[in-house]
Amino acid sequence: MTTSINRPERLHSLDAPRWTALKAGVLAVSLLASGLAGPVTARSAANENPPEQSPAGPGGYVRPAAPGQLFEVAADRRLHLFCKGENVGPAVIFEAGLSQFTANSTLAAAQNAIAGFARVCTYDRAGMGWSDPAPEGWTYPDRTRDLHALLQTAEVEGPYVLVGHSLGGLLIRAFANTYPDQVAGLVLVDATSERNLPEFEAARDSTVSQIDAAIAVSQPGVPVIGMPAGTSAEVQMAFTPEVLRGVKAEFEALALLDAATLPPVAPGVLGDVPLIVVRRGRTMSPPNAADLNHQQGQEDLAALSSNSVLIVAENSGHVIPLDEPQVVADAVRRVLAALNSPERRL
Repeated sequence: MTTSINRPERLHSLDAPRWTALKAGVLAVSLLASGLAGPVTARSAANENPPEQSPAGPGGYVRPAAPGQLFEVAADRRLHLFCKGENVGPAVIFEAGLSQFTANSTLAAAQNAIAGFARVCTYDRAGMGWSDPAPEGWTYPDRTRDLHALLQTAEVEGPYVLVGHSLGGLLIRAFANTYPDQVAGLVLVDATSERNLPEFEAARDSTVSQIDAAIAVSQPGVPVIGMPAGTSAEVQMAFTPEVLRGVKAEFEALALLDAATLPPVAPGVLGDVPLIVVRRGRTMSPPNAADLNHQQGQEDLAALSSNSVLIVAENSGHVIPLDEPQVVADAVRRVLAALNSPERRL
């Protein structure tokens, strides 16, 4: 079933019809640098062991303290987790898109909206944000295991409602395939489908080359480009060489995706797990071939469960959590309501 959200008339965008993989990579944070998205800056009240703020580097930049906590997922590695809201019912876990982390993932407004009725957590994958770097050759299945280890160490009890935006959708599908008993429901927010992967592949080499060039002339802990006065420390952090290396590792991991590492895509593979697919409504006018390919991919994702709904966020481009955070929050609320109903149907 397909549901339209907000205005019945579809809005078309000619200037920004798609967030390409390149924008979702290094250059995506320019949205934040220009003030279009507010980073998470509030510290968690339960933050008992945050890392200390870094001293000012050669350029005067001071790395901010983490909003959440760091938890060990291996003997020599920690991941950053930031949770809000009351611990009632299944916890809601966000998986951000490619190159995104807690301070610049555009998920803050949606997290705040959900925190009013559920425990909701965002986190930084290995090498991103405040999390320790990924081991060499770290794959996306490795990142899935990282999330499981993080939630276990942090004592966030499952099963979970997983919310994946963009490439994060691919990761929560992999989580559901690997840990099915730990997944109560899923929300895929303009999620990457197998149909979108060629776009990421096309952007990978040029993005990695840009990152390498920037890192080659960088100083540790200092953003590789100048920022306008008043740019928040969280936004500047996305351009530090440490985070850029994490972005590079995420792009390089794309080359390791194959039939053996991708989650199953067959219709009904998720059984009757409550699944809401939210896709963007803004397209070229009329929709071009890329728009139509993406829309078909979203329909493919909705077919993964026999208990699914496809929602169109009419006023959004790819970054639905930023454009219409309430749509994401409402989708989560709907999944939670289904889980509390006798038939567990959406």
